[in-house]
Amino acid sequence: MDRTVVPVVNMRNEVGATQRFGVVDNTARVLRVAIALLVSIVAFQVGTVHAASDRPNIILILADDLGYSDLGCYGGEIDTPNIDALAADGVRFTQLYNSARCCPSRASLMTGLYPTQAGIGDFTTNKPSPQRGPGYLGRLNDRCATLAEVLKPAGYRCFYVGKWHMHPDTGPIKRGFGEFYGYTRGHSHDQYDADYYIRLPEDHKKEIDPPADQFYATDVFNDYAIEFINQGQQSGKPWFLFLGHSSPHFPVQAPASRADKYDEVYQRGWDVLREERFERMTNLGLVDGDHWHLSPRSLVPVDRDDIANGFSGQQNPAWDSLDQARQLDLARRMAVFAAMVEGVDSGVGRIVDHLKQTDDLDNTLILFLSDNGACYEWGPFGFDDTSRKGTTVLRTGDELRATGGRGTHQSYGSAWSNLGNTPFRLYKHFTHEGGISTPFIAHWPQGIGKPDKWVRDPAHVMDVMPTLIEVAGAEYPAKREGNEVTPLEGTSLLPAMRGEGLADRTIGFDHQAAHAIRQGEWKAVYAKRMPHELTWELYNLAEDRCELTDLAKQHPDRLQQMIASWETWARRVGVIWGSAKPGSTGRQTVDATGTQATQPAIANRPLTIEVRVEGDLSDGVAVAQGGNQHGFALHFVDGKPTFDVRVRGDVKRLSWDRKVSGSVKLKATLTADRMTLQVNDEDPIVGPSKGLIPVQPVDDLSIGFDDRTAAGDYEAPNRFTGKVIGHRVHSTESDDTPSSQNHSKPSVKGGKRQLGNVTRPMFADPHYNGSCDPEIVWNAHENEWFIYYTARRATRESASYVGTPLGVISSPDLLNWRFRGYCAFDGRKGTPDNADTHWAPGIIVRATSCICLPRTRPPRTRPGEATG
Repeated sequence: MDRTVVPVVNMRNEVGATQRFGVVDNTARVLRVAIALLVSIVAFQVGTVHAASDRPNIILILADDLGYSDLGCYGGEIDTPNIDALAADGVRFTQLYNSARCCPSRASLMTGLYPTQAGIGDFTTNKPSPQRGPGYLGRLNDRCATLAEVLKPAGYRCFYVGKWHMHPDTGPIKRGFGEFYGYTRGHSHDQYDADYYIRLPEDHKKEIDPPADQFYATDVFNDYAIEFINQGQQSGKPWFLFLGHSSPHFPVQAPASRADKYDEVYQRGWDVLREERFERMTNLGLVDGDHWHLSPRSLVPVDRDDIANGFSGQQNPAWDSLDQARQLDLARRMAVFAAMVEGVDSGVGRIVDHLKQTDDLDNTLILFLSDNGACYEWGPFGFDDTSRKGTTVLRTGDELRATGGRGTHQSYGSAWSNLGNTPFRLYKHFTHEGGISTPFIAHWPQGIGKPDKWVRDPAHVMDVMPTLIEVAGAEYPAKREGNEVTPLEGTSLLPAMRGEGLADRTIGFDHQAAHAIRQGEWKAVYAKRMPHELTWELYNLAEDRCELTDLAKQHPDRLQQMIASWETWARRVGVIWGSAKPGSTGRQTVDATGTQATQPAIANRPLTIEVRVEGDLSDGVAVAQGGNQHGFALHFVDGKPTFDVRVRGDVKRLSWDRKVSGSVKLKATLTADRMTLQVNDEDPIVGPSKGLIPVQPVDDLSIGFDDRTAAGDYEAPNRFTGKVIGHRVHSTESDDTPSSQNHSKPSVKGGKRQLGNVTRPMFADPHYNGSCDPEIVWNAHENEWFIYYTARRATRESASYVGTPLGVISSPDLLNWRFRGYCAFDGRKGTPDNADTHWAPGIIVRATSCICLPRTRPPRTRPGEATG
């Protein structure tokens, strides 16, 4: 950058010269000084304009949930010619990392720090836990500076379009941007909802405001990108545009005409397409040796069975194992996703065309990247409606083309996400390569030339801040509004873009109990939500980029050194975590007293829960794990110790018969047929249980309160009035046999189908892994008989055909029955919602007698005898 030296007028010399001649001519002296100053000012202004014209304009384009290989220039089959053209005239990074999820990555990208250092350690929130520390405020803190707050003092006009996701209280205008269009609340929103998207500052009228029936957010974001570029060009200053697309994040939505072209592409299935992507990646030179291998289909993370589409802890299914209806539904979901990506690419093309027409392309630095790996949420079939509600709709026939249209809300699922992250394992949320690897493209002809090359140095999104500081000639502040600013963690990538290597360094990762550390070519990584016991894994990425050969046992000393380095890093940057123990899920949280707590694996295991408490024992949760579907809680109600176990939404409770006080030790146990509660050394009280907790709960272990949803029969968080001194949750492996009580099991003609897990899908077709109507099943976990029968609910227009939904009743003795709710077509149990329920006819064989089940209404809310 040219720098003009401003002449300094020495008034003393001027005075001295005049006195030497013995003449005091004030008028002449003042005139000479004025002329000198005028010349200096003109020279300074010319130099300033020259320097500003040499500084590049900057465009940073961030895609949302775009996978590592979704772009054409990274091997994908999606049409992205405009982004591909930038890559062909620029550089592409093969090892640029993110922070595993939307808002932590944005916080790191925006500040040049690790997410916890910026205040968004895992997610945004309005109610940060006071025990988790400043790294988890859920918004940008006062000790970081944003890209706009750094570039604006350097003379840049700063514009933001799209998704913010760093909390509205620390929104774009408050954090340095001059103009904004998009949304500041939430991680995603309906692409067609025109009224949701806002213009800031609030007194600035929308320059672009299409009619509601023509509104599509990705297109409008592209329109505003051009609008703000125009405003920047007219200002006579260098400008910075942050274009934060919400595409292709769910809900996957795009006009049907844009998705149609991809139907046949994705009807070929994810297995074939993963192999083809890997071959293209090789041809492009991205895959450059035998240290790259296409990983097997990834596991579906452990979750509620309905949320994981019945594949919790299992590998994503082979495409050819699915029936045609499911294949067509899934192909359309992915086609809509591809159309969203193409919409982002179209905007890039429009921006480049505009810059060419205005002669600004060569001196505009354009950066393109994604915020995390492709998103698996939550199973291979995706979801519909609200996330984590457990709803997945199979669309057929004419309904297929409505996918992604107005009024819809879908995701595309874990198997397509696995395609998006080809060739890596796992997904967004995880710190394996599939979760944290980002496509990253830099294009700046005047600054880095047109090299068309791959940069293979490890880097991180936090490196963008120091890169922009260098290219803009800006300065990183020591203070912001009187607060000390945390020193930069990142390093400038400009040398790498120009062909120079980057120095080796340590890069740390943490997101909601998934950990990793990269040191040189070595990486240690810790997973979560896996069906097996979790341990740290170790990989040499120079020999095994796709993390297929765990070297932890071969190099235990190196692994321990890297774990220690991770813990040192974590403490330095403010990460809160707990040490995983054998038998744990590896998920950690922090209790109400600041103690770190490990998440025990409790699915299908007998449990022993112990806790020591003292102080005011009036009310509240001492220890709880799980939420409104499955879990347990040891808590106090009016001074009385209480043990709640929740299975499939229903709570079974044991309550002590009197109040307790002082220092108290509680012990509760859960087995397949009973639950107990003991206070100190007194005899325990015993009651029948609802069975073991059938799946690993989503809500983590909480100490002194119940975080998120309630595991017991109370309202969360139900904070404890006393103090928890210590706790222990012990679980043991359980076989799948019935309890010790001896129930004679009748012989059913044709053979009894023993499904065991009532969350398995039930169908009317006996040839499709299902049942004839009705079916009687012995459930070993609950030690009861279950009957599934065809039900009809008036609230479901399409629910009148045989096999969906299925009503469920249960009995321990084939005499007394209670109504359990409904099993929907995909196996989820719901809640009775109206009295219009009919029992299908059938026969139960009981010992030597038969019971005929006529069409009548079953008991709804309390046990009673079936009529026969």
